Amino acid sequence: MKYSEKLVIPLLMLLLSISGIFCSQNSDDQRSNSGDGANTQITSIKGVPVEAMVVKQQSVQQDIPLTAVLHPLHEVDIVAEVSGKIQKINKKLGDPVTPGDILAIIDDKIPLSNYRQAKSQVLSAENNLKIAQLNLKSDEQLMQTGDISELEYENSQLAVKTAEAAHLSALANLSLMEKAYRDTRIKSPIPGLISRKYIDIGMMVNPNMPLYRVIDLTKLKMEVGIPQSLITRVQVGSKAKVKISGFLDESFLGYVRHISPQADEQSGAFTVEIHVDNTPNLKIRAGMTAKVDITLNNFGAQLVIPKYALVTKNESDHVYKISHNKARLVNVRVGETFGAQIIINDGLTEGDTIVIVGMKNLGLETDIWIETLH
Repeated sequence: MKYSEKLVIPLLMLLLSISGIFCSQNSDDQRSNSGDGANTQITSIKGVPVEAMVVKQQSVQQDIPLTAVLHPLHEVDIVAEVSGKIQKINKKLGDPVTPGDILAIIDDKIPLSNYRQAKSQVLSAENNLKIAQLNLKSDEQLMQTGDISELEYENSQLAVKTAEAAHLSALANLSLMEKAYRDTRIKSPIPGLISRKYIDIGMMVNPNMPLYRVIDLTKLKMEVGIPQSLITRVQVGSKAKVKISGFLDESFLGYVRHISPQADEQSGAFTVEIHVDNTPNLKIRAGMTAKVDITLNNFGAQLVIPKYALVTKNESDHVYKISHNKARLVNVRVGETFGAQIIINDGLTEGDTIVIVGMKNLGLETDIWIETLH
């Protein structure tokens, strides 16, 4: 009997302990549920969660992306002006040239001979003119003394005029022959690089036959088409950011230099010419393609907000302006849109805080709390 009592007492104590644990858990659960209610009450007091931003002035500009091909600002095709055989070649493909350099020589035997003969004709005409002038001077004295007739004196005057005409004709012929001789020396009218060479030693050439092409790469140009809706926002001097396909890690600064006053008949776009300076070592080549971002009118410092912060009601633009933990719907007047942003012309001032995320949960005036302030 004593043995049974000893066994029962520990069992009763174990059961009481287990019962105490369950009671403690129920009490904790009740406190936990009570705490959740308190949190819910706090949340409702805080209001609707939103993301907001402080309105600030920003320097605003808009770019229009285009694609273009780079061309030399100056290029010239040099053609033959006389017939003959190519006698000598001094410049080859890729060589630099200046206006005084002789690129090639055409056989000059006949042009040189004609040039020398023309010079001798000029000398002869000058001598004949001097003789005629001396005869006229002598006949003037004889006419005064009555030793010659008036007819003889007039013949002397006509002889001078004839000699003068012959002299002018000889000078004109000399000029032509001199040009023909000098045209056997092929020169470039501009400095630059030889980009095309069409001739070789011994080749026969005729007038208007292309010999060389010379390009000036110190400055390059691009022509792009600007739509009618944007052409009024492009001006001479507008900046253009140029990224060339061959130089992915570099960008170059260009400027609008010319704007066509007439739209293209087929596309309706206006042609705009952009110039960009080459590098000192002329690494930009003609014919490369480039992506061009032309800067449209710079609006200067403006109040700017994200376009998605706008709320449209009754065909008017609004934003939610925050004051004292309340978001109130206010009317705004918007300006230009550029990308994902829009200019606010009226309705907001710098330093105002507006809702940018969470507007769909708001009424005309709603209690809010700010989750994130941008």
